[in-house]
Amino acid sequence: MEKVNVKIDGIEIQVNKGTTVLEAAKKINKLIPTFCYHEKLPIFGGCRMCLVYDVKAKRSIIACGSYVYEGMEIETENDKVKEDRKFILEMLFTRHPLDCPICDKAGECDLQNWGTYWGPQNTVLPITPYEKIREEVDWESDYLEYISNRCVLCMKCVSVCDNINQSHSIYPLERAFETLIAPVNKPMDTTSCEMCGLCVDICPVGAIIFRPFKFNARPWLLNETFTHCSLCSLGCSVVIDHDGKKVFRIRSTAELEVCAKPYLGYDAFNTNRLKSPKINGENTSLDNALKYVAETVNKNPSKTAVIVSPYLSNEVLESINSLGLITTSIITLDIVPLLEGFGDYKPPTEEEIKNANHYIVIGDDITLTNPVLTYYMKKKVVYIGENLGRIKKLYPHFIQAKGRDIIEKIKEVAQEGSVIVYSSYFYGEDAKYLGEVLKNLEVEKGCKIVISPPYSNAFGVINNIKNIYPITKIFEKVLSGEIENLIIFGEEISLIVEEEKLKEILGKLKLKAIFTPFEDGLALTSDVVISLNTWIEEDGHYDFITGQRKSKTSIKSPYKNTDIINRLKGMLKVDKVNIESKPYDDSIPDWIVRYQPDIWDCSYFSLRSENLTNWKLKNIGVLDEY
Repeated sequence: MEKVNVKIDGIEIQVNKGTTVLEAAKKINKLIPTFCYHEKLPIFGGCRMCLVYDVKAKRSIIACGSYVYEGMEIETENDKVKEDRKFILEMLFTRHPLDCPICDKAGECDLQNWGTYWGPQNTVLPITPYEKIREEVDWESDYLEYISNRCVLCMKCVSVCDNINQSHSIYPLERAFETLIAPVNKPMDTTSCEMCGLCVDICPVGAIIFRPFKFNARPWLLNETFTHCSLCSLGCSVVIDHDGKKVFRIRSTAELEVCAKPYLGYDAFNTNRLKSPKINGENTSLDNALKYVAETVNKNPSKTAVIVSPYLSNEVLESINSLGLITTSIITLDIVPLLEGFGDYKPPTEEEIKNANHYIVIGDDITLTNPVLTYYMKKKVVYIGENLGRIKKLYPHFIQAKGRDIIEKIKEVAQEGSVIVYSSYFYGEDAKYLGEVLKNLEVEKGCKIVISPPYSNAFGVINNIKNIYPITKIFEKVLSGEIENLIIFGEEISLIVEEEKLKEILGKLKLKAIFTPFEDGLALTSDVVISLNTWIEEDGHYDFITGQRKSKTSIKSPYKNTDIINRLKGMLKVDKVNIESKPYDDSIPDWIVRYQPDIWDCSYFSLRSENLTNWKLKNIGVLDEY
């Protein structure tokens, strides 16, 4: 890469040709204020706040949209630059209301910050900030609110919706200072908007706010935890704002990778949380609950099975595996047979996915199961599935098919260089067959295969649970009396077994012990209930498709999941349970229900989110209209 020599405020540096002045200044930690710039968005250059002085050209230039040249000399803090910035801020403050005390952006507002550094500290024009200058636009949303008078016309909200999320849900209305940001259709909640919240997060002022957070807390009173979302297999970087006891919001980092699952669904982590272990519905101590489970299991360990959740961390899965009991998971319905057919699987890198020339999406709509994957897809997309839902935002070539016809269609359209993306759809024998076909396409045509399960740590279950047993066989053994005790982690079985059949299965058991974060659901029908931490409350590693990443504790819990399991292990008297090796026939009973994750029904966590549930109810029968 060709290099050029540049001098910024007297400091000589060498940077790549084609670097902007703004990015060059960052290399020597020079602060240049911006409103409309973000490194992941196309350069807009509309706010003019980043004006710097080009000594050789003898004029001010915008740092975000001007590129360095050999011998360039830039001044970022001379009197001319300071006057330029002050003038820009004077114009903005003239039309911006003085409502910081009631604005949710206070404390994290760029206009406040830049005004403190460079702006006027008093009104310099006869128009007061109290006057309503611009028309208000009601987005008719329960979640997003637009206050036009605060808008600085940076257009980042429109840009992030068009260029990152690609849902094209908002647009600029009118022109110049009369510009307003409006939804393409109203109500906002029933359009193509995916409620990712990126427009809120990227807004430099309080023009777009998140209504559930409104008037709830000040950002400087909250703690920030930078972590990885563990609601699907992507592991996107997110920030959790909390006070140590309650989650107030979950938002994106500068990576701009977040979807509605954590953004709207954060409230599930504050809802109906299990605070005390229970035996037969009565509160008890943790030791008593564990002792009750251990004494029952010790009578005949071979009649006990454990069902693990694919939302558990590797550390927890490793502890469960060390118990020595027969262990299963819902992933034996789909991911296990898929990989049995595929063989050794190595996902493509994030860069390989982003830089692909075209994509083939099969089965479920990944805009619903793994939304952030669609943020990477900027080229041609082919979608093979039953219904064209939110993925229509990518303007795909749609091939309608169902069942095994989907697999046959893949064979027809796959070509060299294809990136085939699959989240969920097939169970059992069909999943195994899909794995075999995908492997052949990888070997014969060089296709890149992205297997992105809807749950976060399916690969972690495979890597940490040895001799994992098919869940359907466990259920059959319960019905036949061979299994009398179930220890359940999470609540996925309530999503994949018909209700009446699940009642029959649970009714056959002598012991139903569940580890769950919530006091409702399966906890109401279990003999022993013990609290389970989520990724919000406990550090842990997860095997995402982008590699192994660590989630960090936000809300501290009295006990760690691993500590509880190890205490149970110390009470158990299990030498070695005879576990059949891979008794797969990949058949699926007709009472197994194919759970179809959705953007608002992604897991048993999201089912407890009032925000996601209300959004779903508003969209019933509406989705196909846009």
